[in-house]
Amino acid sequence: MRDFNVQVRVIPCLDVKDGRVVKGVNFIDLRDAGDPVAAAVAYDAAGADELTFWTSRPATRTAASSLDVVRRTAEACFMPLTVGGGVRTIEDIRCCWRRGPTRSPSTPRR
Repeated sequence: MRDFNVQVRVIPCLDVKDGRVVKGVNFIDLRDAGDPVAAAVAYDAAGADELTFWTSRPATRTAASSLDVVRRTAEACFMPLTVGGGVRTIEDIRCCWRRGPTRSPSTPRR
């Protein structure tokens, strides 16, 4: 039998809407769950390996409204950040990267 050295990584994912963390199921019946920067600082202090911000809102407002949260989080925490949802163009990715995230997944339009 092989001895696999499996390292567990903790990567919290915060669902963000209008600059606030929200909780719900499949983005339905969302309720406010607090400040995303405060949550990120708490996860960072607890030893999270990385943090992901996710939003399912249309990209027109999401990218612009999330950038401030991303910038403030990058200033307050020292862990890799990923921003997902609302990132659809190369310019969206550039804007995100200038504010701190190490990854910005995107889904190109067809």
